[in-house]
Amino acid sequence: MEKKKRLTILTIIVFLAFALSTGPVMAAQKVIKVGVVGPLTGQFAAAGQSQFTGAEMKAKEINAAGGPYRIELISEDDASKCDQTVNATVKLVNQDKVVAILGAVNSPCSLAMVPITKRYKTPQFTLSIGTAITQQGSKWVFRVNAAAPMQSKALAEYAVKVLGHKKLAILYSDDEYGASAKESFVKALDTMGMKAVAIESYPREDKDFTGQLIKIKNSGATVFFPTGSYQASALICRQAKQLGMNLQILGDTGNASPKFIELGGDAVEGAIIVEPFTITDPDPKVQEFAKKYEALYNRKADAWVAELYDSVGMVHEAVVKTGKIDRQAIRDYIAGMKKGSGYKGILGDWAFADTGDGLLDLYKVKIRGGKKTFLAK
Repeated sequence: MEKKKRLTILTIIVFLAFALSTGPVMAAQKVIKVGVVGPLTGQFAAAGQSQFTGAEMKAKEINAAGGPYRIELISEDDASKCDQTVNATVKLVNQDKVVAILGAVNSPCSLAMVPITKRYKTPQFTLSIGTAITQQGSKWVFRVNAAAPMQSKALAEYAVKVLGHKKLAILYSDDEYGASAKESFVKALDTMGMKAVAIESYPREDKDFTGQLIKIKNSGATVFFPTGSYQASALICRQAKQLGMNLQILGDTGNASPKFIELGGDAVEGAIIVEPFTITDPDPKVQEFAKKYEALYNRKADAWVAELYDSVGMVHEAVVKTGKIDRQAIRDYIAGMKKGSGYKGILGDWAFADTGDGLLDLYKVKIRGGKKTFLAK
């Protein structure tokens, strides 16, 4: 009995010693709660998977490295429905007490988040390209993608000045995303003294684009810019091929998803796409990142992956540098970043304009043999 008592006391002593030795370390590590809003279900699920896994990959790296702060990601599926986006944002801000929100994928849904993140003074990192998102007077939104004007300008100038085309057509979705891309493309042509030979639109949920495509075919266009979701753009390209249209296809970041190539097949062969990140970049840092991501998730990295990966890194650095897990401190740190002294991520040296638009370089890639090939930066 006495021996059993001594063993019990010894066990308690060992346990207390362990608790005392590890307790302060565990207590010292503070949690940075970050919300992620995007589609894990529905037609944009591939983009949502890129968003979530990119954020998760960086969070895992930060947590594995130790240090005084760890990242806790709280994810919400909005299924690309903006009412669900709004509800998820309110929950993350008020219930989960996140200090930053990453989202959403779709421009209309990101735009719907802006009044909420502004009201509750919560930094919002969006990968959507809709122009209006950063024109609402909010100092709390940061675009971690290239805005529509930058993308459309790069595409238009490449088609005209490098490839020598003079007849360009546009087919865009009639939402914030498509309208922003179309308007920016028209302005880019205008600065070169040109006008599109055809401008057509389609409702977001449409599946048959025959009427619009026939008008584009009859316009004599030699270049074609379909913009909207990657599913719609891939389907548009397939239907254009069925109509015997042999045009140079242009694509913005919406079409940079590997799914665009998968769904489009040989109909998107030769398409030229702009994106702020590409796995075709020979830079060893990019190649190491792409290989690590594919090994972890059995899918190829795209710009959405890299953008959310860097967003988590920026939030973490803001907390480390300021010593505060605080929404205002994070917002002020990131707004103050300048080229040459900003966060250095996989997309390069980060900085933002006063509007919150990311100052990013764009790659140009071409689809050859069902794969992206590097053209220029």
